[in-house]
Amino acid sequence: MRLLALLSAPLAVHAFIFPSDRPDGVYTVAIDSQGNALSEPRFISGLPTTTTSSQLGRRQAPALPNPSTNCHNRALNANEYNTALEAFNRVCDRGEYYAENTSVVVSFGSTIAYLCNYGSSNRCWSSEADEAHRLMNGKCGNNGIGWVYVDAYKKSYGRENKDVSIC
Repeated sequence: MRLLALLSAPLAVHAFIFPSDRPDGVYTVAIDSQGNALSEPRFISGLPTTTTSSQLGRRQAPALPNPSTNCHNRALNANEYNTALEAFNRVCDRGEYYAENTSVVVSFGSTIAYLCNYGSSNRCWSSEADEAHRLMNGKCGNNGIGWVYVDAYKKSYGRENKDVSIC
């Protein structure tokens, strides 16, 4: 039982707060294995508004293996989140890999869509983000706060309001 608690630590520990004073856009944050921020959010770009045709043709990931969906008893602005998710998927479709212990955050309005990567070099996939979104809708409701952890990949996809802990 103790081993199970240690293995599921990323599920239970949320320790990084994305501040509400940051402008809309794409950020990366160095995190430790428990999700604690090791740096301030680093602004990468404004919200991406287009996807190139070469990005549309990229291979998408298979279904998430044994995802664990978790919810908080809070809600977010669904319209703002949908804009953040669309931009997040465009970021994922760039095919970039992120170093171990990195969080990728896309903020819009009062909401964020994010990836917490606890494993080795890893990337996000829009197909995975969409699957995580559907899983959160099913368990947390269409505007419910939640995250989906995938132990096989040591990463999680989530949605949250700004000024609340993630990862």
